[in-house]
Amino acid sequence: MEQQLLHQPSPQSPLRRFFEWFIRDKVFLVSFILAMLFVIFGRAHFTTRFFDYKVIFTVFGIMLVIEGFRSTGLLTFLGETLVKRSANTRQLVRFTTNLTFFLAIFFTNDLTILTVLPLYMLITRHIENRRSVYLGAAFILPACHLGSSLFPFGNPHNLYLYSFYHIPTLHFMMATGLLWFSGLVVLNLAIFLIDKEPIKVKTEVQEFKKRRTIIFVALLLVMALSVFNAFPYIWATAFVVVVIAIYRPKCFRHVDYHLLLTFICFFLIVGNIVDITWITHTIHAVANGVQSTFLSTVVVSQFISNISSSVLISPFTTHGISVVLGADVGGIGTFFASMATLIAYKVIRMQSHHEAAGFVKYFLLSNACFLVVMTLVGLVIVTII
Repeated sequence: MEQQLLHQPSPQSPLRRFFEWFIRDKVFLVSFILAMLFVIFGRAHFTTRFFDYKVIFTVFGIMLVIEGFRSTGLLTFLGETLVKRSANTRQLVRFTTNLTFFLAIFFTNDLTILTVLPLYMLITRHIENRRSVYLGAAFILPACHLGSSLFPFGNPHNLYLYSFYHIPTLHFMMATGLLWFSGLVVLNLAIFLIDKEPIKVKTEVQEFKKRRTIIFVALLLVMALSVFNAFPYIWATAFVVVVIAIYRPKCFRHVDYHLLLTFICFFLIVGNIVDITWITHTIHAVANGVQSTFLSTVVVSQFISNISSSVLISPFTTHGISVVLGADVGGIGTFFASMATLIAYKVIRMQSHHEAAGFVKYFLLSNACFLVVMTLVGLVIVTII
């Protein structure tokens, strides 16, 4: 008994747990280090002149609501309902891809990926044609990014750019709507690459919590209206915080606080960069037109993510729509292009570790093709809009 007590692992101290949480997100960690370096050695030091409080409060409120949706079972219900109707592999991929595309309009990329991809991996584990399975999984990612591009609240960088540039809603929706519709067409054409083999999917459709769903739909509507300035974002966020604190306080545990802190760090970085002449001249020179700004955002996103590239480039160009579409397209591509991509890779590693190489191969190939095609589409849109 004494030996068992001696061998029991001692609980981690709060400081140790905080440290592990702090270094978990590498994008945040790098942005924090850069922000501190700029604050210490930058010319402007600690400055909040580029802080967008509306983005921080609104993103926080939306993330709380989205976490609430995770507990309703609605997304899983929709996925299982469509999947059960699949008669062949191509139909299964079409249902899954389009479900992802339309869910991403209202929910964050993270939640959509975490709902659809594990379900897809589970129901396709016994399908012999692994090429079609790999391609179907790869299509989920561009479907997620292109689906979320429609509204300002579809993803954090859209919300930030919509607020930063004060883009008229109609103008914003015209540009993103063209990209969104083009993405839907391209995705459904790509699905014809999937073999049409008969399958029998075994899945049980689980009921969702209807009352809880209604509550969170109402809260999501409140946050969406605040994005469009129907009423103050402070009051909308405060209302959501109070309701969820009373009704579903567990949601606060799962909010992506790393993302909120990353925004704050990049606001600090940009606030200091604007006073470094050679950097501002370089970015101005590169992002000096609608097409070059779009391409610059797409390329930079491949290395530092579309959220980071949005905050970095936006203060140095007046071509807001180009940055919006560049960030939406730029989320497709490499593993570093977006957090949703990294989450998808983690899901694959956890559920099909022995097949990760196959998924990665088709992911890289298909996403490179989608990136090229949607970049060409984006160039046309920013030219004519």
